[in-house]
Amino acid sequence: MTYSRPSRARTLAHYAELHVAGLFFLIMLAVVVANVFLRYFFRGGLLFTEELAYIGFTWSVFAAVAWLYRSRMLISVDIFFAVLPQRLQRGLSILVNLALIGANLWFCWLSWILAAGGFVRKTPVLEVPYFWINLAPVLSFGLMAIYSVAHFIQDAKGENFRASAQEQAELSEGSSL
Repeated sequence: MTYSRPSRARTLAHYAELHVAGLFFLIMLAVVVANVFLRYFFRGGLLFTEELAYIGFTWSVFAAVAWLYRSRMLISVDIFFAVLPQRLQRGLSILVNLALIGANLWFCWLSWILAAGGFVRKTPVLEVPYFWINLAPVLSFGLMAIYSVAHFIQDAKGENFRASAQEQAELSEGSSL
Protein backbone atom coordinates (compact mmCIF):
# COMPACT_ATOMS: atom_id res chain seq x y z
CA MET A 1 0.00 0.00 0.00
CA THR A 2 1.45 3.34 -1.00
CA TYR A 3 0.63 6.51 0.78
CA SER A 4 0.67 9.69 -1.23
CA ARG A 5 0.61 13.09 0.35
CA PRO A 6 -1.70 15.63 -1.20
CA SER A 7 0.11 18.29 -3.15
CA ARG A 8 0.55 21.72 -1.64
CA ALA A 9 -1.69 23.26 -4.28
CA ARG A 10 -4.44 20.76 -3.50
CA THR A 11 -4.15 21.48 0.22
CA LEU A 12 -4.31 25.24 -0.41
CA ALA A 13 -7.36 24.78 -2.63
CA HIS A 14 -9.03 22.59 0.00
CA TYR A 15 -8.72 25.35 2.57
CA ALA A 16 -9.13 28.31 0.18
CA GLU A 17 -12.16 29.66 2.01
CA LEU A 18 -10.31 29.57 5.33
CA HIS A 19 -7.29 31.34 3.85
CA VAL A 20 -9.50 34.09 2.42
CA ALA A 21 -11.41 34.38 5.71
CA GLY A 22 -8.18 34.50 7.71
CA LEU A 23 -6.59 37.10 5.45
CA PHE A 24 -9.57 39.44 5.64
CA PHE A 25 -9.91 38.85 9.37
CA LEU A 26 -6.27 39.86 9.83
CA ILE A 27 -6.84 42.99 7.74
CA MET A 28 -9.88 43.86 9.83
CA LEU A 29 -8.03 43.21 13.09
CA ALA A 30 -4.93 45.17 12.04
CA VAL A 31 -6.81 48.31 11.00
CA VAL A 32 -9.02 48.29 14.09
CA VAL A 33 -6.04 47.87 16.43
CA ALA A 34 -4.08 50.54 14.54
CA ASN A 35 -6.99 52.95 14.77
CA VAL A 36 -7.46 52.33 18.50
CA PHE A 37 -3.74 52.85 19.03
CA LEU A 38 -3.76 56.11 17.04
CA ARG A 39 -6.84 57.42 18.84
CA TYR A 40 -5.46 56.58 22.27
CA PHE A 41 -1.95 57.96 21.83
CA PHE A 42 -2.42 60.66 19.19
CA ARG A 43 -6.07 61.63 19.77
CA GLY A 44 -6.97 61.04 16.15
CA GLY A 45 -7.51 58.13 13.83
CA LEU A 46 -7.41 57.31 10.17
CA LEU A 47 -10.62 57.80 8.22
CA PHE A 48 -10.32 54.76 5.97
CA THR A 49 -9.93 52.18 8.75
CA GLU A 50 -13.66 51.86 9.30
CA GLU A 51 -14.18 51.03 5.64
CA LEU A 52 -11.35 48.49 5.60
CA ALA A 53 -12.71 46.89 8.77
CA TYR A 54 -16.16 46.66 7.16
CA ILE A 55 -14.73 45.07 4.02
CA GLY A 56 -12.60 42.67 6.07
CA PHE A 57 -15.51 41.68 8.28
CA THR A 58 -17.84 41.05 5.34
CA TRP A 59 -15.38 38.91 3.39
CA SER A 60 -14.16 36.98 6.44
CA VAL A 61 -17.69 36.08 7.55
CA PHE A 62 -18.95 34.95 4.15
CA ALA A 63 -15.77 33.01 3.32
CA ALA A 64 -15.84 31.24 6.68
CA VAL A 65 -19.54 30.37 6.35
CA ALA A 66 -18.88 28.72 2.98
CA TRP A 67 -16.16 26.55 4.52
CA LEU A 68 -18.29 25.68 7.54
CA TYR A 69 -21.16 24.73 5.24
CA ARG A 70 -18.91 22.52 3.09
CA SER A 71 -17.50 20.69 6.09
CA ARG A 72 -20.99 20.41 7.69
CA MET A 73 -19.82 22.18 10.81
CA LEU A 74 -22.62 24.72 11.08
CA ILE A 75 -24.86 24.50 14.12
CA SER A 76 -27.74 22.10 13.66
CA VAL A 77 -30.41 20.77 15.94
CA ASP A 78 -30.85 17.16 14.96
CA ILE A 79 -32.46 15.60 18.03
CA PHE A 80 -35.59 14.65 16.06
CA PHE A 81 -33.51 13.57 13.09
CA ALA A 82 -31.47 11.17 15.25
CA VAL A 83 -34.65 9.50 16.57
CA LEU A 84 -35.82 8.54 13.09
CA PRO A 85 -34.85 5.22 11.52
CA GLN A 86 -31.83 5.36 9.22
CA ARG A 87 -33.95 4.97 6.07
CA LEU A 88 -36.10 7.97 6.98
CA GLN A 89 -33.01 9.95 7.96
CA ARG A 90 -31.57 9.39 4.50
CA GLY A 91 -34.80 10.44 2.77
CA LEU A 92 -35.20 13.51 4.95
CA SER A 93 -31.57 14.46 4.39
CA ILE A 94 -32.06 14.24 0.62
CA LEU A 95 -35.15 16.47 0.82
CA VAL A 96 -33.33 18.99 2.99
CA ASN A 97 -30.39 19.06 0.57
CA LEU A 98 -32.74 19.68 -2.36
CA ALA A 99 -34.31 22.57 -0.46
CA LEU A 100 -30.85 23.94 0.38
CA ILE A 101 -29.77 23.77 -3.27
CA GLY A 102 -32.77 25.90 -4.20
CA ALA A 103 -32.33 28.31 -1.28
CA ASN A 104 -28.62 28.82 -1.91
CA LEU A 105 -29.19 29.41 -5.62
CA TRP A 106 -31.94 31.90 -4.79
CA PHE A 107 -29.73 33.74 -2.29
CA CYS A 108 -26.88 33.72 -4.81
CA TRP A 109 -29.18 35.35 -7.37
CA LEU A 110 -30.39 37.96 -4.89
CA SER A 111 -26.81 38.67 -3.86
CA TRP A 112 -25.86 39.11 -7.50
CA ILE A 113 -28.67 41.64 -7.97
CA LEU A 114 -27.34 43.51 -4.92
CA ALA A 115 -23.75 43.36 -6.16
CA ALA A 116 -24.59 44.38 -9.72
CA GLY A 117 -26.04 47.65 -8.48
CA GLY A 118 -22.94 48.26 -6.39
CA PHE A 119 -20.89 49.89 -9.15
CA VAL A 120 -22.92 53.07 -8.79
CA ARG A 121 -22.44 53.45 -5.05
CA LYS A 122 -18.92 53.87 -3.62
CA THR A 123 -17.50 53.97 -0.12
CA PRO A 124 -17.05 57.54 1.15
CA VAL A 125 -13.29 57.65 1.78
CA LEU A 126 -11.61 54.97 -0.33
CA GLU A 127 -14.23 55.20 -3.08
CA VAL A 128 -14.29 51.41 -3.52
CA PRO A 129 -17.40 50.35 -5.45
CA TYR A 130 -19.76 48.38 -3.23
CA PHE A 131 -19.72 45.71 -5.94
CA TRP A 132 -16.47 44.35 -4.47
CA ILE A 133 -17.94 44.23 -0.98
CA ASN A 134 -21.24 42.70 -2.13
CA LEU A 135 -19.41 40.09 -4.19
CA ALA A 136 -18.63 38.17 -0.97
CA PRO A 137 -22.20 36.86 -0.47
CA VAL A 138 -22.47 36.02 -4.20
CA LEU A 139 -19.40 33.79 -3.99
CA SER A 140 -20.42 32.37 -0.62
CA PHE A 141 -23.93 31.37 -1.66
CA GLY A 142 -22.64 30.12 -5.02
CA LEU A 143 -20.15 27.87 -3.24
CA MET A 144 -22.81 26.72 -0.80
CA ALA A 145 -25.07 25.77 -3.73
CA ILE A 146 -22.23 23.69 -5.19
CA TYR A 147 -21.58 22.11 -1.80
CA SER A 148 -25.31 21.38 -1.44
CA VAL A 149 -25.16 19.40 -4.68
CA ALA A 150 -22.14 17.50 -3.33
CA HIS A 151 -23.96 16.83 -0.04
CA PHE A 152 -27.01 15.68 -2.00
CA ILE A 153 -24.90 13.20 -3.99
CA GLN A 154 -23.21 11.90 -0.84
CA ASP A 155 -26.53 11.44 0.94
CA ALA A 156 -28.14 9.83 -2.12
CA LYS A 157 -25.28 7.30 -2.21
CA GLY A 158 -25.66 6.80 1.53
CA GLU A 159 -22.00 7.53 2.30
CA ASN A 160 -22.73 9.56 5.45
CA PHE A 161 -25.23 7.06 6.79
CA ARG A 162 -22.92 4.05 6.54
CA ALA A 163 -20.33 5.90 8.59
CA SER A 164 -22.86 6.92 11.23
CA ALA A 165 -24.21 3.37 11.45
CA GLN A 166 -20.66 2.10 12.03
CA GLU A 167 -20.07 4.77 14.67
CA GLN A 168 -23.29 3.83 16.48
CA ALA A 169 -22.32 0.13 16.42
CA GLU A 170 -18.92 0.94 17.87
CA LEU A 171 -20.50 3.08 20.59
CA SER A 172 -23.00 0.39 21.55
CA GLU A 173 -20.27 -2.27 21.74
CA GLY A 174 -18.14 -0.06 23.99
CA SER A 175 -20.88 0.66 26.52
CA SER A 176 -21.31 -2.12 29.04
CA LEU A 177 -23.49 -0.88 31.90
